[in-house]
Amino acid sequence: MILQFDGSLPGFLTAIFEGYPYRKNLILENRIAPSFLPDTRPVFTEEEKAARVLSYLKTNFPRFVSREFKWGVLTEEDDLWNDLGQTIYAMMDQGGRVLYSDQKSPRAVMKNAKRLSSECHSYKGLLRFRELKGGVLYGPFRPRGNIIYPLAGHFKDRMPKETFLLHDVARNIGLLHDKGQIDLVEIQEIEENWSQEERQLQDLWRAFNQSVAIGARKNLKLQKSNMPKRYWEFLTEKQGKV
Repeated sequence: MILQFDGSLPGFLTAIFEGYPYRKNLILENRIAPSFLPDTRPVFTEEEKAARVLSYLKTNFPRFVSREFKWGVLTEEDDLWNDLGQTIYAMMDQGGRVLYSDQKSPRAVMKNAKRLSSECHSYKGLLRFRELKGGVLYGPFRPRGNIIYPLAGHFKDRMPKETFLLHDVARNIGLLHDKGQIDLVEIQEIEENWSQEERQLQDLWRAFNQSVAIGARKNLKLQKSNMPKRYWEFLTEKQGKV
């Protein structure tokens, strides 16, 4: 049996509900497309069914929901939706311990969670904000995974009184925080019009880095080890050197 859903979280949870009787021989696909296969059918989102599944998971597997499940629904890998569904069914039948088994789907879900959570953790410390004219703090970054939502939640808690824009330049999306509210915005291009104070601080920061650098002890290999080069793109001190 192949169940197709619309790629949304409620759609996925509805598919989990509908697919339970067929869970031993089931494939979940995160798209609805015409198919001539007799055992393929679309599943249309039903909020009530989705809520029942989510409530069940929160009650019985709260740690999974806050970790592996959270990162799983942010995946950009089509196959992982099926792995996530198979993992949920396995947990229903065998309990939460299945996450640490050698079964294919739970292993894929755990690997995805480790990769995305590690990426998000890195950007919590490495992402740089710059002040645009008007006082908005602009934070561009180019992550490998779709981590902008948990990252925005982190900075909302850290900087609740600031207006800031996180910009995932790889996916042309941004999250704007203003007065406690976070809104999704689509960004094709942004004019980097820095405030006067920001320009002065950037100049001072570059000057400081140049003054403390010892040319004879320059070690690019160690720099890349401490901070991989893919994080350098938006660092003030590395502009023009990436």
